Amino acid sequence: MYFLVALGLTICSGIAWYFCRNKKELHLEILPITYGAATLMWLIDCIASAARGEGFLSFEIPLDIWISLWTFGAGLLFWGAIAIVLYFVNKKKTQK
Repeated sequence: MYFLVALGLTICSGIAWYFCRNKKELHLEILPITYGAATLMWLIDCIASAARGEGFLSFEIPLDIWISLWTFGAGLLFWGAIAIVLYFVNKKKTQK
């Protein structure tokens, strides 16, 4: 399930970036890259699970929701941290 959530986050953040790509100060290009990397990581985990004879996707609802929330939150925190740093770097450059 966490693979499907990460894939959904990648698609949604890619759509958000596409429609807001003219707003460079938001740095929305970071979100699809981050969630795309998480999707690739979970895809490799799903393939490894299938190779071990387990199911390709797991649906252990409490654990999967917890992992999915952490993936979503970590991506937003990563994007926020980078956006804040880039904002102050650009602000400092324009002041010179």
